[in-house]
Formats: sequence, structure tokens, C-alpha cells
Amino acid sequence: MKNILIAFVCLLTAKAALAQKDSLAFDERNKYIYYQTVEAAGLAKDTLYKRALYFMNKAYPKSKLKLASADEPQGVLIAVGNFVITKRSLLSNSLGGETNYVLRVEVKNAKYRYWFTDFVFTPYKRDRFGNEVLVSGTDVAIENGKDKLDKKDLAVYMDKILQNSRQVGGVLKGYMLKISNLSKVEKEIKKISTKEW
Repeated sequence: MKNILIAFVCLLTAKAALAQKDSLAFDERNKYIYYQTVEAAGLAKDTLYKRALYFMNKAYPKSKLKLASADEPQGVLIAVGNFVITKRSLLSNSLGGETNYVLRVEVKNAKYRYWFTDFVFTPYKRDRFGNEVLVSGTDVAIENGKDKLDKKDLAVYMDKILQNSRQVGGVLKGYMLKISNLSKVEKEIKKISTKEW
């Protein structure tokens, strides 16, 4: 019994250490950041760049993730994105607000890094017709959330930001591993004339 208890404590400690490694942190500008560096052995810089560009153009609709700038010589891609955060209660599942963010991807030979930063939360409210609409002029940088948002809500928003960053980062990693069909030339569609028999 004592061995099982010791193994359980060791398992919880290891899980806590892993959770701390993959979390939101502060960057040099005192902004929250989700940062990852990934080894991509055997892949050239231009290949990684093309795959990251393909991800930014095809993985999500333009309303959710949009390419803002691309610098191929430097190997830098920047996109802006957003996602909706829901607030759960016992009786309903209402929309809490929308979070905007910036995604930056930098590539080099055999490795790349990406990070999410500049998280800005905009709350929703119900209008007179019962629709959830964004409240204009109430944007809150998530770093200032403890002053402007409820403490309980802020904890939920921070957790959702981390979950979304992990999820989008996972999709990016999938695109970076795939051999995409970028170089395939689309087959020409054969045209049929209905005027001649």
C-alpha cells in the first residue's frame, strides 16, 4: 500500500512538472506568451517556410486566422487570429467573449519556433433581441485582466487561451510534418464541346 502511495505522489509531481513546462509565460514586453521550439531534422528552411505559409493560408478560415505579413528571406510569418470563449454555468452555455491574438512563426534549417502573444479579450453582451454581440470599446489586454475582469472569469479565460494555443500549435505541427501537395500542378480539365458530335 505504501509503494502505491509513493508511486501516486511521484506521478502527480511529474504531471505538475510537465504542466508547468507547457503554459503561458511573460515575454520581455511583459505580455503573456505561449512559446514552442520544434526540431525538424532533415528539413530545409525553405521547405519549413512553405509548409508554415500553407498552414496559415489553408488550416483555418480567414475570419479565424489571417496572414498579416510574410518575410521569406528572414523566414518569418505573422498572422492574426481570434477565437470565442464560452462561459459555462449550471443552466446554460453562454458566450463570454472573443480573444484576438498574434501568431508568429520563424523557421531555420532543421528547426522552427512559434509563439502566440498580444492576447486581447472583448466581452459579449446580449442585445435587445437576445443575440450575443461584441461590446465595442471594451477591449482588455489579458495582462490587465486582473484589474478589469472578474477573478473567476479571468481564470477561465486564461485556461481557454492556453487550450486554444496548444490546439492551434498542434495543427501547425501537423502541417509542418506533412509533405504537402504544394508543388503539384493541377490537372487541366478536359473541355467537351457540345456543338460538335
